[in-house]
Amino acid sequence: MEEIPSLLEKPDAIFIDGTLGTGGHTLALLQAHPTCRVIAFDRDEASMQFAKQRLDEAGVLNRVHFVKGDFRRAPALLQKSFEGEITPSFEKLKIEMKSQGPLGACGFIDGALVDAGMSLYQVTWAERGLSFRADAPLDMRYDRQQEISAFDLVNRLSASELEDLLFKFTNERWARRIVEFIVARRNHSTINTTAELSGIIAAAIPASARNHSRVHPATKAFAALRICVNDEFWALTEGSWALGSVLANTARLIVLTYSSNEDRVVKHTFRSLAGRPLEQEQSRSKGDRKKKSRELSRSRDFRSERPSLSIPLNLPYENADDPRLNSEWASGFGETWHMKIVTPKPIEPTPEEIAANPLSRSCKLRAVEKVCAG
Repeated sequence: MEEIPSLLEKPDAIFIDGTLGTGGHTLALLQAHPTCRVIAFDRDEASMQFAKQRLDEAGVLNRVHFVKGDFRRAPALLQKSFEGEITPSFEKLKIEMKSQGPLGACGFIDGALVDAGMSLYQVTWAERGLSFRADAPLDMRYDRQQEISAFDLVNRLSASELEDLLFKFTNERWARRIVEFIVARRNHSTINTTAELSGIIAAAIPASARNHSRVHPATKAFAALRICVNDEFWALTEGSWALGSVLANTARLIVLTYSSNEDRVVKHTFRSLAGRPLEQEQSRSKGDRKKKSRELSRSRDFRSERPSLSIPLNLPYENADDPRLNSEWASGFGETWHMKIVTPKPIEPTPEEIAANPLSRSCKLRAVEKVCAG
């Protein structure tokens, strides 16, 4: 990917870290550019507090503006967050935003970064229920104030919906058997904890498959539930549009993903931002699988007994006419601004980078650049 040395020379550069987490990327940006500032978003209040302490200890806290919220609401949250008191380093930006607002053909942001998924720090909080390695309530929410948790998905989705969720979100090979075992258990009692669910999943997967796998049998199912609870795929799509709308001319949006499904969402989103037709995809032929799932759920379909959930199980690239793809974030798109793709193929870590950080082995980086009219 071509370098942009001008950003390092711009003393008042402002970047967005859409997924602050524990502050690693924000700290790296501030250290690489000694006078830049970062606007950091995160839905997780506990993670944000941890990051604040880390950045304070590094002596860079005064160059960060924190926004508690979802980065896909960046335009509105930016405007709102700058209404109160801010550090002096952001005073000029506050004045500009007050007079012009963050939207338009071009915004004020010199670059944005999104790091998909959860942080390892969140996994260490057993009470979040993000991991099958510790017994905890089935939760998995990044934002503890949102209503729907993993408990609701496991206990209230119909069998066919739950099977779709497991297969479509993480390509879980044993989705149908896992759902059969889940439905059999919840016919008698609700499933309340990560240990209960992990045990059910392990029992559902044949021993021959478990013995030949290097990962825990509940890995994919837990990931699918977490992704759905936090609406992570749609966050990548809607968030890319939202961040794109506030970028300055030639500014770049970079997204890091760690699974093929995440990368596919970003790939199709970037194609749309570049003005290319959205390629409609289907995850696989579902006819026979759905028929059997419906037969399975007829005996005890929890949707008929409890309120249905407003959970979207469609993926962003499955339907080009989905109303969630046509939002206020696209204001002026195609007329005053669009994006160009910088990375036709994703950039992957080098052997040296993987050796230094084994967790980076599945990472893929994609980037787009803002192009404003005139």
